[in-house]
Amino acid sequence: MRILAVAAHPDDLEILCGGTLARFVAEGHEVTMCHVSRGDRGSFIHTMDEIAAIRDGEAAAAARVIGAQHVSLGLSDGEVNSSDPKQKDLAIDLIRRTRPDVVITHHPSDYMPDHVEAGKLVEDASFVATLPLYQTAEPVHTTVAAVYYMDTLAGLGFSPTEYVDTSSVIDTKLAALAKHVSQVEWLRDHDGVDVLEQTRTVSAFRGFQAGTAYAEGFIPSLKWLRPRTKRLLP
Repeated sequence: MRILAVAAHPDDLEILCGGTLARFVAEGHEVTMCHVSRGDRGSFIHTMDEIAAIRDGEAAAAARVIGAQHVSLGLSDGEVNSSDPKQKDLAIDLIRRTRPDVVITHHPSDYMPDHVEAGKLVEDASFVATLPLYQTAEPVHTTVAAVYYMDTLAGLGFSPTEYVDTSSVIDTKLAALAKHVSQVEWLRDHDGVDVLEQTRTVSAFRGFQAGTAYAEGFIPSLKWLRPRTKRLLP
């Protein structure tokens, strides 16, 4: 299968579904990791362009650890807007280039606007991308992808209905996240969070729920055309 995972910022995917993506790769599936915005407003010491370049390099390095392809839509932090026609076309072309069978993205009730808007942007685009008379730079995609919502930050307000056992890949997940050096520092300085420890803790908690050492939780979109009759997650 082709898997497209889309999050708002560099490091979100590693935190929320990095283990699942590593398992997809290990099972021979094609995985693309996309961050919608550049992470260009999360720094006390760098300019926007400087921190964006740093974050892009870190995201590429993290994707290599997982074995995935890395892309960015190049938007700015705080400006993700699923109603913006230009952003919609960027997301549609992303879908049409990667041609996913499965899309993984943010839950509609995650904690901040960029996350919510990025999730809506890609889910909406994954339908419009299949319309033959909606013309963009890329050819039409023929599949309305299944959509899975990944966990929220710290698991707040999220009750998984499906779990992926990530015990065998927890070190890969954390190694990928550790490539986001600037983001680890930013979350420590801005939010007082050790994101590596937080990520391990949430993974262990989801694992406790699912009867394994570590796990990640998901909720499938049950909108029409999205459900499938077989399990798609690893």
